[in-house]
Amino acid sequence: MKCETWLWLAPALLLTAATAVAETGYTLRAIDLKAKPFLDSDNLAKLPDKAEVEILTRQGPWMQVKTKDQKTGYVRLLQVRLGATVTAKDPGGYVPVPGAGAGASSSRPTAVATATTGVRGFSEEDLKASQPNKAEYEKMKGFAATPEQAAAYAAGAKLAARTVPFYGEDGKALKDKGGKK
Repeated sequence: MKCETWLWLAPALLLTAATAVAETGYTLRAIDLKAKPFLDSDNLAKLPDKAEVEILTRQGPWMQVKTKDQKTGYVRLLQVRLGATVTAKDPGGYVPVPGAGAGASSSRPTAVATATTGVRGFSEEDLKASQPNKAEYEKMKGFAATPEQAAAYAAGAKLAARTVPFYGEDGKALKDKGGKK
């Protein structure tokens, strides 16, 4: 009977202990606390430089955090440095990526990509062997706006037309080719 109780109780205690350990950090500069993990989301508060936060979850390039005054919201991953306190030796920086060299932290999950550039998942051979999908192309053409629709949208958004010159490889504007209004 005692053995069965421990078999049930041990995982529950481990789970409770694992959730009790909170990861903390501090902001690298004054930043906005967002309502949702989007740049255009509403600002809930302005966090000062080196404000301590408790990291609740990570979602791509965002962290859900709780402030000392119990406000919960989202901040960009690279705006927070892990650690409970700011030290005099710490000039500020970034959340380290595991395996990224000196100072890399193993406390971050390695299975989540936080920032990428370029094309992922395709080899050079895949790209060379690719074929156009005519049905998707026709579907895409259906999303195009007519010049009249574009002009109506621009007028509604109070946008003004302007000429943008073409530039050569040397970075100088080409005189014989001009942009369209």
